[in-house]
Amino acid sequence: MPGDPIPGHGRRARSIGGMADLYALDLAFDLLDTTPDDVLAEVRRQLTGDGLLSTRGPAWRVGGMLVGEFAPTDRGGWALTTRQEVHEEQLPEVEDLLLLLAPHVRPPGPVGRLRHYENESPDLLVLRDGRVVQLALDRR
Repeated sequence: MPGDPIPGHGRRARSIGGMADLYALDLAFDLLDTTPDDVLAEVRRQLTGDGLLSTRGPAWRVGGMLVGEFAPTDRGGWALTTRQEVHEEQLPEVEDLLLLLAPHVRPPGPVGRLRHYENESPDLLVLRDGRVVQLALDRR
């Protein structure tokens, strides 16, 4: 059924992903100005070093550039925009990060896209009822 979580593989069920190999992950959303310091620190950690959102430069399989920006907004709060190439094994980490951020996303709803490198169309990532839901934008 559209909008239902997609069952995962491995140690726990996950609701995003579904195919092996590499994905283009695009995230863009704002966080409230009341977001706790430890949550903001986790976002910064993920954007640096070996973090999930830390890769910069040309993508290997998904095309384009890999980027990540996180900064305060003029309206208060924080803005996150990132484009990364993630392996299927990293999708549970992506979901965990989104679930950590979910209570602080303004407004709730779509937070990004996920596209398997062989597909033309991405799936929409939406925060809904405390979970990450992957909505297919085409009929594969």
